[in-house]
Amino acid sequence: MNFFDEIKTRIPASINADYGRNVNKLIQFLATELANIQGIFNLIESYRDINNAKGEVLDRLGEKYGQSRGQADDDFYRIMLKSKIASRRGDATVNGIIRTIQNAFNIEPKNIRVEPLENEPLAIRIVDIPIELAKTPWQQKYLLKRVEETSAAGIRVDQIRFVDTSWNTVKVVYGTRSAIISVNGPK
Repeated sequence: MNFFDEIKTRIPASINADYGRNVNKLIQFLATELANIQGIFNLIESYRDINNAKGEVLDRLGEKYGQSRGQADDDFYRIMLKSKIASRRGDATVNGIIRTIQNAFNIEPKNIRVEPLENEPLAIRIVDIPIELAKTPWQQKYLLKRVEETSAAGIRVDQIRFVDTSWNTVKVVYGTRSAIISVNGPK
């Protein structure tokens, strides 16, 4: 129902019968202004959405969540904010780590695997993340840091394997909280 019809239904029939044409003009004026105001509020809401925000608006959203931009462009900064929000949920399980990656990169988690290391029970590796999502070493290090922060206390993230399907190669980012090394290799 539009504003005109809604306002018209709320006016008593006695007023509408006596002043019909003038009341309709007033209702039309009010309905038009209310529709404009609603449009402005919808526009403001769309700008506040992480997926639509750009530039300074995105920076302000980052301030709200305590995430500085660093050298990230708008696209990767959105990923940073989404991963920060997902990691704040506090789910440190394997499914929680996968959900953090899924929410941050907006991808299907069906191919991403979190595997334990054979000889170290408190260490994991994350396998088969598309490299298109984190192209630069800085972005890959950020993702490693975010996964380490999401994982449970005492669990070490040994490595994250990014898969480049266009070149059929695997890029492995090794890491602990103290060191990060990047290695390229054939798949």
